[in-house]
Amino acid sequence: MRCGHDGGARVSSDGTLSYQAVFTDPAAWRLWTAATVSYLGDFVGLGALLLAAYDRSGGHPLGAAAVFGIQAVPAFAVSAGIGPWLDLIPRRGGLTALSLLGAGAVSLPIFASGLWPVLVAAALIGGIRTAFNSIRTGAIADAVPRDIRGRLIALVSVSNQASEVLGYLVGSTVAIIIGTGPALGADAVTFVIAAVLLAGLRLPEPARSRDRASMTTGIRTIFGDRTLAVLVPVVWIGLALGAVPQTLATTISRTDRAWVPAALAAMAAGQAIAATVVGKTRLSERVRGEFWYLAACGAAFMVTAAALSADRVLVVAGNLAIGLGFGWVVAAQTTFVHVIPADRMAHVTSTMIGSLIVLEGAGAVVFGAVAGAFGVAAAYLLAGALLTAAGLAGVGYSRAHPEILDIHRLHPGRP
Repeated sequence: MRCGHDGGARVSSDGTLSYQAVFTDPAAWRLWTAATVSYLGDFVGLGALLLAAYDRSGGHPLGAAAVFGIQAVPAFAVSAGIGPWLDLIPRRGGLTALSLLGAGAVSLPIFASGLWPVLVAAALIGGIRTAFNSIRTGAIADAVPRDIRGRLIALVSVSNQASEVLGYLVGSTVAIIIGTGPALGADAVTFVIAAVLLAGLRLPEPARSRDRASMTTGIRTIFGDRTLAVLVPVVWIGLALGAVPQTLATTISRTDRAWVPAALAAMAAGQAIAATVVGKTRLSERVRGEFWYLAACGAAFMVTAAALSADRVLVVAGNLAIGLGFGWVVAAQTTFVHVIPADRMAHVTSTMIGSLIVLEGAGAVVFGAVAGAFGVAAAYLLAGALLTAAGLAGVGYSRAHPEILDIHRLHPGRP
């Protein structure tokens, strides 16, 4: 069942798949528009929450740091504890209710003074976002045709990266000039707009009733699939390096401190560009190509390490190149949506989000420690060597076991 689709994705004159198909599909455009509006509000609100936490903690740096730290706890709790129930929640009703709950959560610091409302709001948003993203992935699997999913996931990724840059700028600027209340209020409005959009989402009825999964169903589903059992361990290595460029960007010497914002933003810019390009290809259906892309991403880390010996400011160009190398994320996400049964999609997504939280944090700490002990270039070099080796191992295994390259699965009720 396709809920009114008129066929496959449109192909442009150069043979690549057109993004126009996303905007002509009734489910895809609503999911993308709601995500874009919500992401922009999220980062506007987060910029305001950071400043509010700093001010309400008496100017202590840990006040702002606590906003990030406290979000990780409920996010991981949702992925690990509530994950088995996420596929039982009606997709449209769940997405709409979570959006409205987000509007209420982000409004809390507007009506209550002190630091605790800011931290409670940040914690609630962390949990809400994890559940929302997991259920949304399930909705994509349910309602969006296979040949459009990659384009939709790519556009959602671009919206996230662009909103991060613009939202931080707007949210912090508004908060500084006229206070945090208006910025948080604007965030609440975007949640409500997203809820209205999602309330009109048309989804097919599940092909069969969905039973509650066990706590280990997510991980067992991943390693029970011939493709994901090989792809996921390599992807985990890549995810562990996801925050390394931003972490090491803060080490630019004080004399070149003006370059730090550019170094921090460079990876996000590269990822946005890469997502746009990868989304127009069929890389998600070419698993060996994903392994090659991961190996190339590792090479970008190593080239950055070499460039740092010439000038540390070249970390900006290096982080941009690494961001371009992280385009494999969009392809891997789409591969997941292709092969995971729809009735387990939200749970498996929450499992991957939980692993991302743990691995990204651990990677930042480990490679930050390597940089402290042996230098920034050594940290980039080690990260690159590890990822390149993992990607090439995937290439080699796929050649020895070509059956893992077949990602076509027959799932009842999937478009």
